[in-house]
Amino acid sequence: MINKGSVDSLVNLCSRRGILLPSYEIYGELAGFYDYGPIGVSIRHKIEALWRDMFIDNMGNLEVFTSIIGPSVMFEASGHLGTFTDPITKCEKCGSTYRVDKILQAYFIGKKDMQKANDVLKMNNEALANTLHESGLKCEKCGEKLGKVVSFNLMMGTDIGPLGTVKGFLRPETAQGIFTDFKKLARVYGFKLPIGIGQVGKAFRNEISPRKILIRMREFTQMELEFFFDPEEKSLRINGVEIGPNSLTKEVNFLSRDTQENGSQTAKKIKINELVSSGLVPNALMGYLIQIESEFLEAMGIKEGDIRYRQPMKEELPHYSKGNVDVEVLVGNDFEEVVGNAYRTDFDLQNHQKYSKEDMAIMSGDRKLVPHVIEVSFGLDRLFWAMLSGAIYMDDSRGWDVLMLKPRMAPYDYAVFPLQKDDKIMAKAYGINSKLKALKLSTYFSQSGSIGKRYARADEIGIPKAITIDYQTLEDDTVTVRDINDASQIRVKVGELK
Repeated sequence: MINKGSVDSLVNLCSRRGILLPSYEIYGELAGFYDYGPIGVSIRHKIEALWRDMFIDNMGNLEVFTSIIGPSVMFEASGHLGTFTDPITKCEKCGSTYRVDKILQAYFIGKKDMQKANDVLKMNNEALANTLHESGLKCEKCGEKLGKVVSFNLMMGTDIGPLGTVKGFLRPETAQGIFTDFKKLARVYGFKLPIGIGQVGKAFRNEISPRKILIRMREFTQMELEFFFDPEEKSLRINGVEIGPNSLTKEVNFLSRDTQENGSQTAKKIKINELVSSGLVPNALMGYLIQIESEFLEAMGIKEGDIRYRQPMKEELPHYSKGNVDVEVLVGNDFEEVVGNAYRTDFDLQNHQKYSKEDMAIMSGDRKLVPHVIEVSFGLDRLFWAMLSGAIYMDDSRGWDVLMLKPRMAPYDYAVFPLQKDDKIMAKAYGINSKLKALKLSTYFSQSGSIGKRYARADEIGIPKAITIDYQTLEDDTVTVRDINDASQIRVKVGELK
């Protein structure tokens, strides 16, 4: 019998198989930082490749790679220095730190008081302190009293240059590098609106309480797309296709702000064109990108029923936003945000124009304008974790976990196992392995351990098919091909492997 695996079993699997490793573990715990082992790296590359295929190449967009460190004036322009803060409290005895709004929300949700949970988002530090006192919440680690509430900036600072005369910060998002490069890219490439510019890169946030493995980290990878457009353009075309009601017919599970304010977390299936026409989604361009996102998540193998599109509460909106839609995936028992869609208007370009004195306007048709922006921000690590949590199963008949990934997302196309360390079998196995690599297929070659243990290893790291080379192979040039989904085996001619 095959049953859905738990998040705890996934944590155990990733540790045993070296898919994830805590960073610098030999020196003790460094919360919020993780390394990826070879299997993890391979799966990450598959997610990145799918993103490039769907959001860069298929749309005719551009990709850049920008610096992770920026000068403080840039982050002053972007608004991060002044607004990128969270309310925190510390235990008065052990010093453990907590994000106040999050622990209060969890407290009220546990009491099924959704109104109070939503009200927390509207509170200033004084109101949060009063509510924290009234709740009676104590330190989770030692049970002692929590202290005063203060604002904490999540930016990680650094000094640039040998004398530290230039103050800099590690970027909290990849977007600002795209915005500051925008005008020069427009000049060099001469593109027309609408156009998307994306990148994959590291971002850093000095999170108060890193938790849930890859869900809340201090160093993480984003796949961001900034889509520049003319807000007054009546007809929006991407790759020659008009984006409008007739092209936005996909249904998604949508959780509106009104529904949340009424105390419900139940999403409703609604067509994207209806979301646009009702104003729940700010415009057709965001609707189009949401539709592509749903196809992307489906291609990753994330189940439709595990995905919801949530309209954030007003108090949750970033300082630059005129409308957001968050994409959340069920991980264990909780919905976790994996994609953020934001209508950033011309906020960023206008602010960089103001602080840098560089004209950010370009020509669109016969008029000059500073474009508006729709942002699609994927958290690669969160996507990775959400995909794996939905793909892990326990097969009682096999006696081990099985990672049932879509073949496109699997770390390898084939496992290649010589049954014995016989010279002739080994030579044949190496030959088959080379043949598969020549066909641009990735392989995991292993000769160590019993064949059962090797099958278990292949299943646990998500390899869809395992090829076993045995003595019969030497006689008739056939191999055993085992399928991960049901462990069934068939004999196949070596020449038919592809």
